[in-house]
Amino acid sequence: MNGGEEGLEEALPHRHERHGGRAPVRGERPAPMRDADDDGDPLGLRAIGLMPMMMMSDDDDSEDDGNHEALDEDEDDDDQPDAAHRAHADGPIQLHQFLRFIAGRAGVARDRPHDTNDDLINNLRRMGVLSSEKVIKAMRTCPRNAFLPEAHRNPEEAFVDSPVRLDALDFNVSAPHMHATCLQELDLQPGHRFLDVGSGCGIVTACAALLVGKMGRAVGIDVKRAAVQLGRSSVQALARSDAEYAAKAADVRFFVHNVFMPPLRHKGHYDRVHCGAACPPAKLACLVELLRPEGGLIVTPVEPSDLRVLVKAPDGSVRQRIISQVRYSTLEVPSDAEMLLSRIKMERRSQLAIPPLPSTFAADVAAITGSPGTSAGSSMSDQSAFGVDDADRERRWPWPKKVAQFLTACSGSQGSEGSSSGVLGFDGSDEESGAVLDVNELGAPDCTLIGAGWRIPAHRCVLRVRCEHFRARCDSGMRDATDSHLPVPEHFSKEAMEVFKFYLYQDQLDARLDAEAATAVLHIGQYYGAPRLVGLCERLLAREIRHRDADEEGTCEAAAALLGLADEAGLPHLRAVALDFVVQHFPAVSATAAWAALPRSAADAVAAEATTRFKHSVEIMRGMAAQYKLSNGK
Repeated sequence: MNGGEEGLEEALPHRHERHGGRAPVRGERPAPMRDADDDGDPLGLRAIGLMPMMMMSDDDDSEDDGNHEALDEDEDDDDQPDAAHRAHADGPIQLHQFLRFIAGRAGVARDRPHDTNDDLINNLRRMGVLSSEKVIKAMRTCPRNAFLPEAHRNPEEAFVDSPVRLDALDFNVSAPHMHATCLQELDLQPGHRFLDVGSGCGIVTACAALLVGKMGRAVGIDVKRAAVQLGRSSVQALARSDAEYAAKAADVRFFVHNVFMPPLRHKGHYDRVHCGAACPPAKLACLVELLRPEGGLIVTPVEPSDLRVLVKAPDGSVRQRIISQVRYSTLEVPSDAEMLLSRIKMERRSQLAIPPLPSTFAADVAAITGSPGTSAGSSMSDQSAFGVDDADRERRWPWPKKVAQFLTACSGSQGSEGSSSGVLGFDGSDEESGAVLDVNELGAPDCTLIGAGWRIPAHRCVLRVRCEHFRARCDSGMRDATDSHLPVPEHFSKEAMEVFKFYLYQDQLDARLDAEAATAVLHIGQYYGAPRLVGLCERLLAREIRHRDADEEGTCEAAAALLGLADEAGLPHLRAVALDFVVQHFPAVSATAAWAALPRSAADAVAAEATTRFKHSVEIMRGMAAQYKLSNGK
């Protein structure tokens, strides 16, 4: 083994044979017997790289579930296998293949263009490259020209068995015989989860989606955004134009991502993995970690010139075999600094993740329309989710008036981005009930919310089921329990109360709600005991900060004011987002009037957060240094 393979030997438990004593690889001529003293290379072919392929050993042909989430920066630089290494079942290496190897990219044996994609596939079949009927069908369904930019769809480029250089996008599209070889070795089955690392134009991902079917999953990742955009648009166009593909293929998703960079959200997720660029031997263990615990299979080029199949068994052991000699560009391996920054960013994103807001709307609707006397699941315990107990719920919160003023100064409020559906959506996953409350079934309103100079009609059954405050009032047995006139605190505006009513009936925020008004609605939600409404308003305010640049007028003022608001109202997600913004942009934030008005505890919290981040970064760097010494035997 070379030095890189020795490193792999330490990282992966596997069996890797190179010389005789085994059955030949499919399509490969068995290596001749030779004496120990005879190198079996009278023509000196080993020196130019021909002998290793002829002498390769093959582990048993057992299936690997390879799951790998890797991404190569660009597609193979010249992914065409050296022809002299391509094994043939009909005898010794042919002369034209030997010349092709010697000539390299000069194109001595360049395949002639074909008229159609079917002609190209038929030629691959005649040459013995394609034998699997299901792969043949997949490659016919996903014509090569459909995955190339318009300027490269001519037969001279699209229907020839050679790589296509896309200079405008700065990557290559592999030769069709490489796609065919890899797809056959992957042995994709219905229901498999497949990852295409270095997905490039997306043709392998698209073929795999058809092979794994609707019950499977196909994901393509690439470090080049242009490649991801090409792959995504090509698959979408194919699904629109080919009803059979749309009906049978798995949903395909593409991402811009480097497989070696955290977060490793694909780790342990896949049955099969294909890699479109050469993996350094020292990084093979990272690819294997992407396979499912039950096992899997990876087909990947490995530096300097192997095309390997890695099979992971359920016990964690890994076997590998070489199936060809190829030339690919190398996967982009991030630097230590990039890894550090990526890890910090990943952890920061995790800390700022939007908390789930489970909905009880379906149960509430059932209680409203079917069982008026039944309390639905939206009721809170004696201590609400936001730290407001029964004794404090009636008191008026001392909201800082400056919050609304600073949010007004932020141009382009969130409300302008509302959807045409009339409800305001957020990123992050909510539990959506899909329930609908039909107001016509409730009849005419039987109560009125009364404010300073305004009235809003409502239904008592809705208020009782959806709000803890009104439920306690209706069930109290007191004289006012049946009153149809329900006064509200004078500082609650009609506009904010209308948003509150909209939420009670729709379980969503009105799309017209902006960040300034959200502070008032949040106050109403806490007062009346509607924790999901409070959470939705909290998200809106947090998003106002996350999606704005620190240089925008009023943003730094708003961040400081919202930090104070979050501390006072007990809003953990808003506090985390505001605190993160202040730490990231402290010089600008600390110069604002809003910062000067904050209590000392806010400044202490910012200092503590900055100190914690610094210490954590140092710990990460020490860990990386220790790992580096360990891997290099120092």
